[in-house]
Amino acid sequence: MKALSLYKITHELESLLDTGIDEDGVMSEELGAMLAKFEDKGRAVTAYILNQDATANAIDEAIKKLEKRAVSYRNRGESLKTYLRENMKRTGITEISADDGTFTAKLYLDRDTSVEIQDEKQIPIAYMRTPEPKPPVATPDKAAIKKSLEAGTDIPGARLLKKDRLTIN
Repeated sequence: MKALSLYKITHELESLLDTGIDEDGVMSEELGAMLAKFEDKGRAVTAYILNQDATANAIDEAIKKLEKRAVSYRNRGESLKTYLRENMKRTGITEISADDGTFTAKLYLDRDTSVEIQDEKQIPIAYMRTPEPKPPVATPDKAAIKKSLEAGTDIPGARLLKKDRLTIN
């Protein structure tokens, strides 16, 4: 015999609630049996809900642990990239390839240029921008500063910073 769903038990129980109690307030055996089925099925559904929540919580905890491990691996990879980049630069080696051609590490010396603000108070007003919304708080316009520094203009409080780039493909 196939087990009834809570939905079907509820449907049958609803119809018995109107007719399952006689004038003296005595419950029919059929109504009593259906109430017992409802409670049994309700307990099973409740237990299943609790099990689903526990499983979801266990998965959430596993995800947190895996995310921490992933961060650890990424940090270690970045540390090793710095290590490789510095040692390649020291030796003048700018390319390393796998024997089978599956990967290549290339070092581009002084490839990336960025602006380093050493002292914001020294930056001339011409190189400050006021973002919206107000109240205005002027901040250094790094793009304008970079353009001027690259053109040879000296800007107090700012300098160009050259960085090497290591690519691994």
